[in-house]
Amino acid sequence: MVSLAEAQFALLERCAELDPPPPLMGGYAEDARLARSVTRPHEDVDWLFPRRELGLRLAQAADLGFEAFETWGEAAPGEPFYLYGENGALKLDLGVADEIDGRLVVRVHRLFFAVDGREAPAGYRFALPDDAFDYPPVEIDGLRVRVVSPLTLYQLRAGIASQGSFGPLSERQLASLAALRERFFPDRSQEELLPRIELLA
Repeated sequence: MVSLAEAQFALLERCAELDPPPPLMGGYAEDARLARSVTRPHEDVDWLFPRRELGLRLAQAADLGFEAFETWGEAAPGEPFYLYGENGALKLDLGVADEIDGRLVVRVHRLFFAVDGREAPAGYRFALPDDAFDYPPVEIDGLRVRVVSPLTLYQLRAGIASQGSFGPLSERQLASLAALRERFFPDRSQEELLPRIELLA
């Protein structure tokens, strides 16, 4: 029987074959950037892309067997920024960034889940780095994948965590942030690396 890890890696292989391949974020992206290898079990595979690519990415996901998605977060009423899909045991999360005044921006208008028994904190936005999708591809266990930039990985996790939208970071997630900072930004403090949070009107 194929394990979940093997099925996820097979999904990564199929993602890499798409034209154009979707940029990865999240745990697999961190493994690719930091270790060039899968270092631990993962719950899902995560993509991040601009809103203008939403139709393309949904079509690609459907080709991979993810035909339906639930909206778990909105950038504005009726505009998803966080979509969740399943194909058997496989889970795929889609993150959608908006393009505002020439910048890529993550808008967290509303989240459709609870944190500590309360509605998840929302109502803010922050800009992504200019190099979010321009970093060279990397290999993970010999597979060449497209991954968002190290600063994007750092600021996505740290920025959302600063607002408590997904609850406190785990020890593993904190370790990943520390490793990204040590590897790619050794001369910058945690405060300098945090994105500037703006409240939504």
